[in-house]
Amino acid sequence: MAEKQAAHRQELEKTVVTANCHNSKRGPIYGFIICMTAIGGGVYLIQLGKGAAGLASIITALASLAVVFVYGRTKQKQELEQKSDTLVKIA
Repeated sequence: MAEKQAAHRQELEKTVVTANCHNSKRGPIYGFIICMTAIGGGVYLIQLGKGAAGLASIITALASLAVVFVYGRTKQKQELEQKSDTLVKIA
């Protein structure tokens, strides 16, 4: 019975890890598609003679990418610090 429970728990953990890997791959792809769509729309607006709106679209898309990148790095650094603090407390 204990072996079945352990096998079941390991299978659940494997499923969660696999799903997290797929999600971590999907996020940047969707972000890239959205950003390129906004930049393409900005270029199209500039070609139509609406330079201010087109430029605003392009700048907004690039700024949002920069913000997400910086936030992600900061969050990753905080998580690593928390894990290292936890390991120090355990040891």
